[in-house]
Amino acid sequence: MASVITGSLAAVAILAVGFAGVRLYHKLTSNTVVAYFPEANALYSGDKVQIMGIRVGSVDKIEPAGDKMKVTFHYSNKYKVPADASAVIVNPTVVASRSIQLEPPYKGGPVLTDNAVIPIERTAVPTEWDQLRNGVANIIDKLGPTPEQPKGPFGDLIESSADGLAGKGKQINATLESLSRSLNALNEGRGDFFAVARSLAMFVNALHKDDRQFVALNDNLAQFTDRLTGSDRDLANAIQQFDSLLSTLRPFLAKNREVLAHDVDNLANLTNTLVQPEPLNGLETGLHVLPTLQANLGGIYHPSHGAVMSIPAIPNFTNPMQFICSMIQAGSRLGYQDSAELCAQYLAPILDAIKFNYLPFGLNPFSTAETLPKEVAYSEPRLQPPPGYKDTTVPGIWVPDTPLSHRNTQPGWVVAPGMQGTQVGPVTASLLTPESLAELMGGPDAPPPAPGLQTPPGPPNAYDEYPVVPPIGVQAPQVPVPPPPPAPGVVAGPVAPAPAPGPAGAPLPAEAGS
Repeated sequence: MASVITGSLAAVAILAVGFAGVRLYHKLTSNTVVAYFPEANALYSGDKVQIMGIRVGSVDKIEPAGDKMKVTFHYSNKYKVPADASAVIVNPTVVASRSIQLEPPYKGGPVLTDNAVIPIERTAVPTEWDQLRNGVANIIDKLGPTPEQPKGPFGDLIESSADGLAGKGKQINATLESLSRSLNALNEGRGDFFAVARSLAMFVNALHKDDRQFVALNDNLAQFTDRLTGSDRDLANAIQQFDSLLSTLRPFLAKNREVLAHDVDNLANLTNTLVQPEPLNGLETGLHVLPTLQANLGGIYHPSHGAVMSIPAIPNFTNPMQFICSMIQAGSRLGYQDSAELCAQYLAPILDAIKFNYLPFGLNPFSTAETLPKEVAYSEPRLQPPPGYKDTTVPGIWVPDTPLSHRNTQPGWVVAPGMQGTQVGPVTASLLTPESLAELMGGPDAPPPAPGLQTPPGPPNAYDEYPVVPPIGVQAPQVPVPPPPPAPGVVAGPVAPAPAPGPAGAPLPAEAGS
């Protein structure tokens, strides 16, 4: 008994969890909207909610709200709907099945949110058949007999027609004969007539199959006409401006007719020249080669160093024996078999020894400084060089800053604190001080270098910023120069504080005025 109760409770719990999960999924993936309509005839719960004829949701509940109807529906929130959208009850066919159309389609801006309300001012309903029938009945009553007019307007019309047709039998007879001849002619061409009728039937069937698209076309056409109606003044202004442009253009063309004709002839000659086989092939070759050339140039240019660096490659030297022996074979008077054997016999040891894909050296035609030291922002203060030293291409490794150190070949390189484990090449290792080399190999931090390497001593990177001696009569500016302010909308990064200026040296003779 206990197992039955436990199983029942488990089944109820599973159903409850499943129901809650379905409700939660429905809540998370759909938006619920309340719309107020003047009436909601033939609209039921479960009817479709559409956007441009595509079903996106369904009606949840319909209830009266005073003198209007409150309709609650939902649609999938993966479809965006404008915040000021309208809800229209449409009846695409004569069958009593209606749906709600949300329009216009979303083209940007705010969207309709969950639990939004569409007021009655932004809703519309179709005209009912009963209203149309009552209108027709009212017209018939108006045309029928009354005590004041026993014959009625329609009877008076018939009597007036009879009076008008009296004595015109011959004319009517001639008319009927003409109509008979017309019908005979139509009968003789009934094949063409029925072909037209069949084509018309096919057209009507196509419209019936695509009634949703036709309704959408009508809606779009209505929107187009509404917008065109609102912009008639702009259209008139545009036409007037175009007319004034033509008035200005007409004398210009008349005045420059010969020049324009000459330019058009030159353009025709140019195009005729370009479409000739040889220039066209050259143009096609250039369009194929130039992008690759530009990509190759971009690959060998290093903007961070302002340098062009490349490694020459000779493709034929991946197999020099084949390259050299084939040339010897082509120029030899012997048979290809003999020349190939002789080449392989005498040149094979040498040619096998010089196989390579790339030459064992690179090219660096030029290298310039693209970034001035004053434009460098250090991520850590410890990476900023001390007075008397300047940066290298490796952050935290500094070289003496002297008038003779532009090629960075002077010994005495030092490293920043915390550089243990950094790998450097043998040339760089030979230029480092023993303390700095020991730090890179895992030892303690090297002591700060003593200032005074410059003549006169100054702040870091001084010789990279300005020459040692300023022009005659000009005071030495602040070194290094503070970085420029950031451009509008650019957030400036961290900049290390500028070091304190070194002691001022003795004035130069040019500065002292002697």
